[in-house]
Amino acid sequence: MANVLFISEAKLKSVTAIHENVEPDDLMPYVVQAQDIYVQDILGTKFYNNLKTAVSGSTLTAAETTLIDNYLSPMLANYSLYLALPSLNYKMKNKAVLNPTSEESNSTTLDEIKYLRQAVQDTAQFYQQRTLDYLRDNPNSFPDYMNPGTDGMMPNHKNAYTHGIFIPKMGNNCGYGQDTEIELN
Repeated sequence: MANVLFISEAKLKSVTAIHENVEPDDLMPYVVQAQDIYVQDILGTKFYNNLKTAVSGSTLTAAETTLIDNYLSPMLANYSLYLALPSLNYKMKNKAVLNPTSEESNSTTLDEIKYLRQAVQDTAQFYQQRTLDYLRDNPNSFPDYMNPGTDGMMPNHKNAYTHGIFIPKMGNNCGYGQDTEIELN
């Protein structure tokens, strides 16, 4: 199946900090990657492929339209930006990896890019959790999500937030022998 995307360039730029002058060719590989990595992970391969078929054939149900417009699109936009951020600052050319500069602006540092990526990832995870909640709250509207079959990826039903709780070592009498991180998934 050809690349069927759940988001348009206009929507991508309207729900993120991506400026209008960023070329679509600089963004689209990351939209495809984000959709394959993050959206397929949530939906599972069966539902993901069936949703792509419905988009390409203009046969979406009302619930699927709501899913894409209100939940998947903002999540996909932010994960696309998350994946694109390093490459927007650095350009791979035939002889080297370049960091283009201009007279009117300063290039960002690696620490600034890391901070931006973390902020964008936090936003993407928020929308991912909302997507999961919507799918769970409407099981009758999404039979392929509830019954994914055995081919391909199974839907990932885990909590979207990936940050654990850090419990520091507090001395000999606290019961912990070393620093501990507990995952919330």
